[in-house]
Amino acid sequence: MKVAFFIGSLNRGGTEMLLLDVCRRHRQAPFDMVVVYRNEGELSEQYHQTGVKMLRLKPKHGRYVSYLRAMRQMLKRENVDILHAQTLTNGVFSILCTKGLPTKAITTFHGFPLGHLANLMTRFVMLRSDMLFYVSNYVREWYTGKYKSGIENSYTVYNGVDFSKLDAKYEIPDFLKKIDSPQARIKDHAADDASRIRLAMIGNFVSGRSQNSLLRSIHLLISRGTRNFDFYFVGKRADSEGYLYDDCVRYAQSNDLLDNVHFVGGRGDVPAILQNIDAFVYSTEHDTFGIAVVEAMAAGIPVVANDWQVMQEITRNGQWAKLYTTDNIEAGADAIAELILHLDEYKTQALQRKQDVREAFSIDKHIDRLASLYQKLR
Repeated sequence: MKVAFFIGSLNRGGTEMLLLDVCRRHRQAPFDMVVVYRNEGELSEQYHQTGVKMLRLKPKHGRYVSYLRAMRQMLKRENVDILHAQTLTNGVFSILCTKGLPTKAITTFHGFPLGHLANLMTRFVMLRSDMLFYVSNYVREWYTGKYKSGIENSYTVYNGVDFSKLDAKYEIPDFLKKIDSPQARIKDHAADDASRIRLAMIGNFVSGRSQNSLLRSIHLLISRGTRNFDFYFVGKRADSEGYLYDDCVRYAQSNDLLDNVHFVGGRGDVPAILQNIDAFVYSTEHDTFGIAVVEAMAAGIPVVANDWQVMQEITRNGQWAKLYTTDNIEAGADAIAELILHLDEYKTQALQRKQDVREAFSIDKHIDRLASLYQKLR
């Protein structure tokens, strides 16, 4: 059986990183694979290094009929049994280009549709796909409940993580080394900053993430007198939504939080960060899976997150992480305060459940789940 994974670009993102990890396991996978894509990106070299055949097909000057014809020719030439689209747009393309062919069309929904056109495309894909995959039960229930279609051929396929990258040894990132600030040098203001607890949230500043709410919980915590920590917001400023980042920085500046709160931008060394922080804190109002939370739990460090539906799902209703009420500033401050006060106990518990998390969300389990569902279409 041969599967063509269909993606838009090879830029860095959660979907692209997941597929890259799948490609790195291609020799162990019980099916053959190729990757079809339109645009190169910052992950291009890493994709080509996996050894998986990479096929770039791109519409020329908006000529989509020619593009679909080229896709059909590729499917026949490569003897592709399943075309597995990773985006909504590619889901539409996959249905159109497989029409009349024995190749089956699958679409994975990683996020939610935004706008009227996306709603129309979603209905089209859900009515005509041979199978529909969702990255969590929460997402599957949302789609099938809203669109009232595709229920019989809908399946949850959790994202997988290649945990080997968490176990390699890394140098401590520069930004996590001893902080030199005027406040830290005032003996009656704070203890030596080298003894401070290191906390971090990893995630770009985009709609749905809730760094703003978390920042207000941190402000409340500091106003109560808890100052023995450094909090790092790891994530880039999105040009299209720059105000989300700018508002947080402005809030931190105007409330004199920058001795404790640090904005370090986007980073490509997440495993190194997880190895060198004491705990991970997360806040969202939109996530459909929460790969950053899973990686933190799998790294064996304590995790605090808000009780957004999918956070409840991936933490097993709070068995694997401390959950607090979404959008409740005081509850967030209380959760972080409890974490700091009982950090050693939290660390012990995190290490104890680390293996359970890995068994639930490994990249190998993800591939096995794909393979078992692909077989249903044969």
